[in-house]
Amino acid sequence: MATQTAKEIWTLEEGEVRKPGIVHVVMLALFTGIGIVVGTFGSLAVPIGFVSAFWPGQAVQSIGSIWFGWWGGIAAGLFPLISNSLSGSAPLPVSIAYLPANLLQGMIAGWAFRKFFADPSLRSGRDWWIWIIFGALLPNAIGAAWGTTMLVAFGLITQAAQPTAFLGWFIGNTIPTVILGSIILKFVSPLVVRSKAFCKGYWA
Repeated sequence: MATQTAKEIWTLEEGEVRKPGIVHVVMLALFTGIGIVVGTFGSLAVPIGFVSAFWPGQAVQSIGSIWFGWWGGIAAGLFPLISNSLSGSAPLPVSIAYLPANLLQGMIAGWAFRKFFADPSLRSGRDWWIWIIFGALLPNAIGAAWGTTMLVAFGLITQAAQPTAFLGWFIGNTIPTVILGSIILKFVSPLVVRSKAFCKGYWA
């Protein structure tokens, strides 16, 4: 079978109909479970107060929405609630306050790959730039800004400590996203794109 172009990956073929199904619910559950394990491990492995110096959970968030649209986005918002509780990295009210940023962190990459027709297998330099900007840098900047603001709002850190916490949060999320996320996208995406679970749109 000929290799699809990036645009063809996201474009419905003539007569093609895609609908949400049980496979997508399974992927939602699977990515939520993976996120819980990875997120909990990251929070426990290199904790710096309420911030992790190495949190690979964000890679799961971005990849989930690229492959599975809103199913991955829902998982991106859901699993940190559980992983934060298991690791003790944030009280439940704070984790709930993180929810808007977690949803946004998860969906930015999925939106960008569909909007700009980027190949999830990262075959071109353009694909790489879209991934790094919209899959790693932008979502983690938003997440770090929102997250540290919530920590200040809940009185867990001072405003004076926020810039340092932001930097630690941003770096601690971005490095594993770029390293681990890139490897997973590069080598696993070809299999996922050919599967029934892959979402060309946001739900199917």
